[in-house]
Formats: sequence, structure tokens, C-alpha cells
Amino acid sequence: MTQKEGKTVFGPVEHPWFDPLWRRIVLVAFCAAWTGVEYSFGNTTWVYIMAAITAYAGWAYLVAYKGPDHADRQTRPRMEEDEG
Repeated sequence: MTQKEGKTVFGPVEHPWFDPLWRRIVLVAFCAAWTGVEYSFGNTTWVYIMAAITAYAGWAYLVAYKGPDHADRQTRPRMEEDEG
């Protein structure tokens, strides 16, 4: 990931909806299952794409995820109702 003003390009991955561990595990498991489906159909390009997404999701949501009590946690600001 490239850094831009101290943040990754995709922004912080911490979000209150992902705080329960089971949701993060389900997300990574779904990506891994999708990789397996693409492999079973022989779609090599999509296997590589989904394997990369699975690896990033595993790292971001299971290894580097900062819980709600972590001091360095940054969450995305909520969008106001009138902003669109």
C-alpha cells in the first residue's frame, strides 16, 4: 500500500461493524471460499485476484485490525444525512 498523508490509499479498515471477531472471520472465509470456487471452475486469473483479496482481508481484518479499545484506532467519519 502506498502512503498518502499517513493513511493508506483505501483508508482505515477499522469500522464498528467489523468489531466482532466472527464477522471478520466470515468475511475472510467467504473470500477464501470464492477463491476455491474460481479454482474449481478453472478461472486462473480470478483465482489470483481472489487469492490477493483474501490475503489482504486476512491481514487487514485478522492480523492488523485495531479493536475499539486500541489507542491508535482511526475510523472513517460518518457521512452526514445532507451530504448525499
